[in-house]
Amino acid sequence: MAGKNGSIDIKEPIGTPSIHTSERDLSQASSNELDDSYHLYKQQELSELDAREAKRVLRKVDARIIPILFVTYLLQYLDKNSLNFASVYGLKTGTHLVGQDYSWLGSIFYFGYLVAQYPAGYLLQRLPTAKVLGVTTIVWGCVLITTPACTSFGGIAANRFMLGLVEAAINPGFILMMSMWYTAPEQPLRLLGYYCTNGIATMFGGLVGYAVGHITSGLPKWMYVFLIFGAISIAWGIVSLIFLPDLPSTAKYLTEQERIIAVARVAQNKQGVKNHHFKKYQMWQTFKDPKTWILFVMAVGAQLPNSAITSVSEEDVLIYIGQC
Repeated sequence: MAGKNGSIDIKEPIGTPSIHTSERDLSQASSNELDDSYHLYKQQELSELDAREAKRVLRKVDARIIPILFVTYLLQYLDKNSLNFASVYGLKTGTHLVGQDYSWLGSIFYFGYLVAQYPAGYLLQRLPTAKVLGVTTIVWGCVLITTPACTSFGGIAANRFMLGLVEAAINPGFILMMSMWYTAPEQPLRLLGYYCTNGIATMFGGLVGYAVGHITSGLPKWMYVFLIFGAISIAWGIVSLIFLPDLPSTAKYLTEQERIIAVARVAQNKQGVKNHHFKKYQMWQTFKDPKTWILFVMAVGAQLPNSAITSVSEEDVLIYIGQC
């Protein structure tokens, strides 16, 4: 909230003891109640945050985090839909797909995605979030780059299932990054920033597909789609692993004072920065919150047609157009 003289009053994160708690009470508090950034937050608890300094730190945070999330999400969409691009260049023939095999490959990806949701959430909570996202990007690049080795439905189905398993950490991981680095009013615009890469990825993927069509030697053309996207993902995963920070309290590219300001900013959310311990009462609060179910209905409504559109073979579209 805005205070006097343009300052911002610091609010205490939920999940941390009150700022009036005595040191004796704090020493007796369960570690489950302490946020990862609590001790850094305590250094600034009785001060006011200068609005200009807060904006300067926000710009610095944006310059580091948003580009990495933007490119990672773009690559995730490209990799997920690489099957579509490859189908134009003989994927079905190269992997001996018949009947409904191609349609099943689109579904099998999401089976893996669904199975991995709980393990991905557990890892994101227990381990450094940015490191999990970086390793995830590298691993899904490795899975994708091995796709040309698949010569049967069983092989490529297992490959797609593994790709879904690995990519399951991306969406929840990005939401966690938003909550750790940004206040609630700042989050929607930045979420839209990387969600818009779905359209950009479609355009970029079409250009890559066009370029692949002009390759006249070497491997079958459909293999190059996976090799190119997989190699880019591995390279970008290494960049993410090195440059994407985990927490405001441990970000090396920020000075000590900037880390304090970054933590104090998100304290306004009253939800803490990150806590490694599962709390059952928070789970029940989520189930009882109407917004949870509104978002559920919105996601189902949006993704059902999206899955059908993005999984359809471009080859089938061309055949259909030719028959018209």
